[in-house]
Amino acid sequence: MLKGVLLTAILLYISYVFFTAYLLFFLPLSYKQEDSDLHTIFKTQDFPNQDHVLLLENGFESGRTRMQIIQEAKTSIDFVSYSVQKAQTSHLFLAALFEAADRGVHVRVLLDGLFHNLHGDLKEVKKAIAVHPNMELRYFEPFRPFKPWSWHNRLHDKLLLVDETYGIIGGRNIGDKYLSDTPPKDYVIDRDVLIYHKDNQSKSSLQEMKAYTNELWNHPFTQMEKKNKSKDQRAGLAFQQDLNDTYQKAKNDHVPFVQPLSQEWKNKAIKAEHVSFLSNPLSRLNKPPTMWKTFTKLASEAKSKVYIQTPYAIPTKQMNKYVEMDSTVNWVLLTNSIQQTPNPMAYSGYLSKREALSDSGFTISEYQGPHSIHAKSFVIDDQMSMVGSFNLDARSSFLNTESAVLINSAAFANKLTVEMDKKASKSNPFSKDTSTNNHEHVVKALAIKALSKLSFLWRIFL
Repeated sequence: MLKGVLLTAILLYISYVFFTAYLLFFLPLSYKQEDSDLHTIFKTQDFPNQDHVLLLENGFESGRTRMQIIQEAKTSIDFVSYSVQKAQTSHLFLAALFEAADRGVHVRVLLDGLFHNLHGDLKEVKKAIAVHPNMELRYFEPFRPFKPWSWHNRLHDKLLLVDETYGIIGGRNIGDKYLSDTPPKDYVIDRDVLIYHKDNQSKSSLQEMKAYTNELWNHPFTQMEKKNKSKDQRAGLAFQQDLNDTYQKAKNDHVPFVQPLSQEWKNKAIKAEHVSFLSNPLSRLNKPPTMWKTFTKLASEAKSKVYIQTPYAIPTKQMNKYVEMDSTVNWVLLTNSIQQTPNPMAYSGYLSKREALSDSGFTISEYQGPHSIHAKSFVIDDQMSMVGSFNLDARSSFLNTESAVLINSAAFANKLTVEMDKKASKSNPFSKDTSTNNHEHVVKALAIKALSKLSFLWRIFL
């Protein structure tokens, strides 16, 4: 009797999950196709701000820049990320946050509620933050077993804001995989941008970033970390001390990652004509594709070239409704090759769309290594650049929180194009008649190609 009731309950729950976490997302989208959000973005271009931008192409230097601005913090730090890895750079980064908090800086940490990775060796981080008077920790969309439709709407932003003077935005999470000077086996090639605002009195994209961070922080989908029990408080204080000891030892040993940058480090930043901050709306299920609409609107107005770098490109039927490709424009796509991708499921979606992308007018280059591409960037007409967390797929368009900066600067676009071209020089052009892969791993390639035949089942979630 009891077994029968339990089995029935399990089957009912599985059916409930199947409908609300899968079938529900295939229903036709019903939101209004309005462009008011785009009008706001483009109108701001008429009012130049005072932002300077610095391309952070090298992972190690991007990590050092993070450490530098944390060390310079005076009043506030906001750290928003998808995940924090178990790694040396992660511990040093966290130690820097705690040291800033010890100086009186208010530190807010906001992580994705499912993939934050604060468990195992990092489980004490939660306890350490909870017992510090100047630190707070919250999660966006933690696991809710009876709201399966919320499982897909992940926090994918990567932001670090300091005093409304500095902001770092891009594709990097925290860990050796992104920031180490001795790349591990799973190292990825990524990209960030530093926004530097000298004058806190004038308009800046950092103000837009701060407003967005506040919205995330105070949103009903965001949950506070629970208060610690007394034994957890002791563990938290002990972990704080361990981090402090690690940090001080790294300083005493002159570990490069924690050493201050030269006083002239900011001089490399370029004065942009304008910087706009872009983000997706905060809603569940399929949301209005604000960022995708922004990019496709800009791309449709291109005169000469649209240059895209993304780990994989998986345009769906719903995404294609916004695309207008001028055949006189040079459309270039730089992405991973099948042997370099670390994400077989996502790559299977790209593989199922690759020929269609080529037929539509894209010149496709597939990166041959070393490592794999994780950076997400667009350059339009050698003038307008977009760098952030947005992948060219349905997940970034309709499901995740995403953010990026839109930079109007020919000088910055040139620097970004040079870096993208370096990856393109290590890529092979896609052709229907020949393989683009120098050293295909046969088993991996066959598995991904087999998955691509079934990818229509999960393409909208990739």
